[in-house]
Amino acid sequence: MALIQCHECGKEISDSAATCPGCGAPVRAKQHKKGDTVPHTDQEVAVLLSKKKKTSHILHLFLSIITAGIWIIIWILVAISNSSENAKIDRQIKDGKKV
Repeated sequence: MALIQCHECGKEISDSAATCPGCGAPVRAKQHKKGDTVPHTDQEVAVLLSKKKKTSHILHLFLSIITAGIWIIIWILVAISNSSENAKIDRQIKDGKKV
């Protein structure tokens, strides 16, 4: 917080005051240089917040269930294939070699 001079009465006042306590003159807005960061007004914040995108967690859950279902189907198919291959090898071992 800095002290500035009132442009009407010349008294020293706070730069964060809205008006001069001595004469009631409005305090001039602080001049900003190019590249300075200035806070948004409440209206600007409201507009920016209304533009935020919403995440559909239901959609993510649905897609995760579908993906898990596909992997389970693949796992079952591979297990069946391995089982039939292992059964074939077991029969070969049981039957022995032909001479």
